[in-house]
Amino acid sequence: MMRITERLRLIKLTVLGGLLLSVLLSLNLWAGQRWFPKVPAIEGLYGLYAPYDFVYLAVLLLLIFVCFFSSARAPVWILILFGAYLCIEDQNRLQPWFVNYLFILLILQFYKHRMDQPNNFTSVFISLQVLVALIYIYSGIQKLNPFFVTDTFTWMIDPLRSVLSDKQMSLFYRFGNVVPYIELLTGIGLLFRPARFIALPLIITMHVFILLMLGPAGRSVNYVVWPWNLVMIVLCLLLYGNTPTDRFFDISFLIKHLPFYMVLLVMLVLPFFSLNNKYDSYLSSSLYSGNTNGCKLILSDTAYNRLPLYLRAFVTRDADYNLLFVKHWAMTELNAPCVPEHRIFENVQKRVILLTRTGPDDVKLDYTERKKILDF
Repeated sequence: MMRITERLRLIKLTVLGGLLLSVLLSLNLWAGQRWFPKVPAIEGLYGLYAPYDFVYLAVLLLLIFVCFFSSARAPVWILILFGAYLCIEDQNRLQPWFVNYLFILLILQFYKHRMDQPNNFTSVFISLQVLVALIYIYSGIQKLNPFFVTDTFTWMIDPLRSVLSDKQMSLFYRFGNVVPYIELLTGIGLLFRPARFIALPLIITMHVFILLMLGPAGRSVNYVVWPWNLVMIVLCLLLYGNTPTDRFFDISFLIKHLPFYMVLLVMLVLPFFSLNNKYDSYLSSSLYSGNTNGCKLILSDTAYNRLPLYLRAFVTRDADYNLLFVKHWAMTELNAPCVPEHRIFENVQKRVILLTRTGPDDVKLDYTERKKILDF
């Protein structure tokens, strides 16, 4: 049976590997010439412009490599702080996988790398168990909306039409109604040792299914989340698979352990406010929930004709409207979805107004707020 200390080391390496792959699959999100605007958290903080911003990408990749091959704590702290700066410079980098990777690395920083201190390493390990379980719990809760089955789940399983009959597909569609509850209950089950023998295979099966549907065998889209699904499988095996217990561990130490409260705040308390749309959905495990804020820009003919030719590819025209789909633009150019929040969409509107030398009457923001799961 693998010791907790060895599992913690492998968790760090797994997270760094996943981080590296996802960054490489979304290069335009981090550096290079692009049309989709940056949205700094601090007004006016745009950092380096292309092509000089490749320095940021080089530093990020270098830090990941150094952290992978070094056991020193300082490079990880620098990576976490630099990652936070990159998110401040452009809020579209607040991708769920990027934030969760950095947060896991932050919790690991409280591990003292001492095998003779079970209270320390076991508390860090339990904090990570709670962190990952809460991702699934909130991911299940976020799917409890009227759009998940009719929109996201139907879209995701549509490639199965080539191998399943209409009757079998109909059964699959009905199964979508229980998927949110299964994910919610398996997340809860991961927290209890007796239930893990059921919860762990279900979680792994879910990730394998997602990889099949989003991968080359399915829709072959959103490459940036492929490593995330692989990493989550490995993390679940390391955190919940045949885990040892240390007879010298005192549970009271966990209650005094800062990382435990950090996990509860970031992964439990703050996401609760997203259920009433008072906190970012992407920071609250709203992963393929079918319920995120939406946005289209309605362009006048004048604005459309002044658009750069590249951006016209994201516009749908009819007799009455010219509709620019912001999410499609971001996914195509950045190979990652934009953060679906009003402040992001508003900034995109300003960017298009600037590009077309028009005004708000020519570039109108058609914003659709996500459905509230709770009203409080």
